[in-house]
Amino acid sequence: MAQINNIRTVSVPSIGKLPLAEKPGTFTPSGNKREHKGGRLPEDGGFTETGVAAKLELSINLLGGVDVVALNAIAGEDVTVRLADGHVHLLSQAFVTEPVGITDGESKLTIMANTSEQIS
Repeated sequence: MAQINNIRTVSVPSIGKLPLAEKPGTFTPSGNKREHKGGRLPEDGGFTETGVAAKLELSINLLGGVDVVALNAIAGEDVTVRLADGHVHLLSQAFVTEPVGITDGESKLTIMANTSEQIS
């Protein structure tokens, strides 16, 4: 049976491992978005390319001792994402995009970085 690929752990140097919820969320590595560029003839066409930032959308458990202020302060850190298939990605100079709210034990956290790379 094939293994389902999902996020196993997320680590931030200033905090350590984040307390992920049962369904941790999604990770999109940085890459390029390509859009068609037409030409008078088919061979004159092609595409334009723009960079797309890495994005990590997480559901986290707000356990006792989780510092929401520290989560909101994540900026300029190298965040490590370990996937269930063993691959590890590094988001360089990552930052939190909007403040984490306090709800009934679970919250959303979005981390972005201009670049990411697969390191193993």
